[in-house]
Amino acid sequence: MKHVFIFILLGLTTYSYSQEVSHKLPVFGSVSVGYGNTFFSGTLSEKEERNDQRGFGRNDGITLATFYYWSPESWRGWGVGTGFKAFVARPNNGDNQETYTYNYYHVGVSVRNYLITKRFNEGLFLMANAGWGQGTEKYSFGNTDTHKFQNASGITVLGGIGYAIPLGGQRSALNLDLSYEYANRNAEVTNSNGTVDYINSQVSFSVGLVF
Repeated sequence: MKHVFIFILLGLTTYSYSQEVSHKLPVFGSVSVGYGNTFFSGTLSEKEERNDQRGFGRNDGITLATFYYWSPESWRGWGVGTGFKAFVARPNNGDNQETYTYNYYHVGVSVRNYLITKRFNEGLFLMANAGWGQGTEKYSFGNTDTHKFQNASGITVLGGIGYAIPLGGQRSALNLDLSYEYANRNAEVTNSNGTVDYINSQVSFSVGLVF
């Protein structure tokens, strides 16, 4: 829950700052929230198979994102931005009072193209993100009140499609988007020599405001 409060605070800060500079610069703020379903590969997939045998379920949860975009009118619907996107997993409960979560985020650059209207924040758009981020794997053992953490860091890339619905004829718009994300992070796993690749992908749907 604290992650949600932090995101709301960042969103309000983004909105306030964007309102101050929007009349001077072609700067847009973006805040969104959505649902994501995570899929594991490699080492994480092997862990998922073992978790499935112990009664664990789907690896899903909430996505949160905030970005700033620079989009002069002369760019005809193109925008370049920077910001972050995070995933907060819901508790995934297994046998013997075990809980597994895998939360992660990335910070980087983002590109959007409103390819039909040629106006930023109106109509159909394509988007892409590239950045660096961290993933945190956590096991909680309720029967013994112990925890196990593994942290990993590495690259993330994302591609998606969406649609912006203008609000009240102003520069603000409701944005709906569907995206696919891929991440490859290196983890220093306890009792393991060297690093281990933590690879995951995710499909997510988000709703947000760009203003």
